[in-house]
Amino acid sequence: MKNTLILISALIISFNVTGQKKELNNCLDKVHLEPSFIAFTTHKNSELGNWYKNTFGLEIVKEFAFSDGSATGVLMKKGEFVVEIFFRNDVLTKSELKQGSNSEQWSGFMKFGFYTDANLVTLKACLKSKNINAGRIFKDDNLGVDLLQVIDPEGNIVEIISRHKK
Repeated sequence: MKNTLILISALIISFNVTGQKKELNNCLDKVHLEPSFIAFTTHKNSELGNWYKNTFGLEIVKEFAFSDGSATGVLMKKGEFVVEIFFRNDVLTKSELKQGSNSEQWSGFMKFGFYTDANLVTLKACLKSKNINAGRIFKDDNLGVDLLQVIDPEGNIVEIISRHKK
């Protein structure tokens, strides 16, 4: 009887933990991400790869290292939405740019945008609830779209563009 109670308790705890894990799904699980490719550089100890993996629900398809040891990298995807990150030992920030520096050393990108059918108001609320820097939703009259600005931990800007008007 005691073993049966222990087994039942373990199963209940297991089901509860499984249910809790589902709550940790990212905000973009059910959002179709348009085919896109983003690649950028960061410093060797950066957690940016994990941030993109977790925020966008990406799966790692390849990890690699340069033969000279100057960098490692990760290639991740969700469908045809691909993110590649280079972790360099000698990365330069924009404030450190100098004449003759190699552009492959420069950190990050300025801005990247991709289209989605997601409801931006709902998506913004979800991202904010996960402490992701989801800023304003901007109505761009020139493009005829609404954009949700998301800023990653290293200051790169990702704009999620809705095909639907608010």
